[in-house]
Amino acid sequence: MIIVADSALQLGYETIQSLGIEVVEYPMYLNGKPFPVSISMSREEKDQLRLLLKDKDNKVTTSGLREKDLLEIYNKYKGEKIISLHQSGKASTATAAVIKKVLKENTELDITYIDAHHLTAGYSVIVQVAAEAVKNGNTFEDVVKLIEKSRTNTKHLGVVYDLFYLHRTGRIGLAKAILGTAMKIISILGSSEEPGVLKAIGKVKTSTQANQRFIKIIKDDVDTKSGSRIKGVISVIGPHEKDAEHLKMLVTKMGNESGIITDFEIHYTNHSNMPHAGPDFYDIGYVVYGD
Repeated sequence: MIIVADSALQLGYETIQSLGIEVVEYPMYLNGKPFPVSISMSREEKDQLRLLLKDKDNKVTTSGLREKDLLEIYNKYKGEKIISLHQSGKASTATAAVIKKVLKENTELDITYIDAHHLTAGYSVIVQVAAEAVKNGNTFEDVVKLIEKSRTNTKHLGVVYDLFYLHRTGRIGLAKAILGTAMKIISILGSSEEPGVLKAIGKVKTSTQANQRFIKIIKDDVDTKSGSRIKGVISVIGPHEKDAEHLKMLVTKMGNESGIITDFEIHYTNHSNMPHAGPDFYDIGYVVYGD
């Protein structure tokens, strides 16, 4: 049994390799021309891409997964059970359509397509949970049930710093970008109320305030679900690793004070998320378990 994911996955390459996850790459374009990217990109290469995004004269975009790339990986595991686990279909309807087309036209392949319903770090923790279960020898049926349980109990939260980038990509108006930057406003986002749809959930002045807001949300979530353990992924790009580490510390502290088991990892972001969230952000995805 193999887990196939897409490059919206925010896990480090070494972690991906150790868990045996196969990743299909989202194609990337710089000013309309194909730009070479890979889940195995080094940190230096990611930072070079980040600088390209920060240049207002550049337009960096992605497209849906390509049929030939999916088939290359699927055929590699012909005869095995494949769980093709991807970020929310609401975020990439083209990708969902291509996967369904490939499955319909290649019935000899034993593929189960699952929509994770979540984005980036939220998506990533679900993939990690599934891959760990496969590595531990769980049955196909148990892995599918675990994925379904996990995605129901997953939340995704994030911080975006570069408002002018969000303006350039059409996500906010110029007036909001100018005013927000002048007032040093940090936008905090979430995709939990409507999984797969990223929305603004508040504004703060500092990362400390953002992290405190996140901790309150996480604690309320744990209390509501009578949680006993939390597993999460924090991804980061730009000079915000201290912010991400502070958030992890607060989660760990909350767990220690509440008797909750916490298991969180910080990963430097992969390329596919950068054209959408921008060159300066960090986000957290976590699953609450009650067992």
